[in-house]
Amino acid sequence: MQVVEESLVTVAKAVEEQLDDEIAKLDMLDDDDLERLRERRLLQMKKQASQRQQWLAQGHGEYQEIFSEKEFFAVAKTSDRVICHFYRENWPCKVCNLFTSHADLVCPSDWWVFERILTKLLRCLL
Repeated sequence: MQVVEESLVTVAKAVEEQLDDEIAKLDMLDDDDLERLRERRLLQMKKQASQRQQWLAQGHGEYQEIFSEKEFFAVAKTSDRVICHFYRENWPCKVCNLFTSHADLVCPSDWWVFERILTKLLRCLL
């Protein structure tokens, strides 16, 4: 038990030292340094906004139904982030129905849910 406590104390001290170093660095920043940080963050935010617009144009955040294998591969190749829900029409499945109902609810109205993952959702008929 004492070994665990000593390990935790050692780790906590190391983390505290890192935080103290970061705070010291921030305290030493002048106006030029802060301006460079602002510019870097602004560029990062612009890049994220551009990526978000690109994903929206590709249909991310929507729940699309796909009916053929050819269409599936065409859509899936356009994105790195795809969730595909495969189903059969005459094959009742509680999980499939639950997934479909939640995806129908979430995609069009609550965009914030997909804000971070920006995933393209597909529903594919087998």
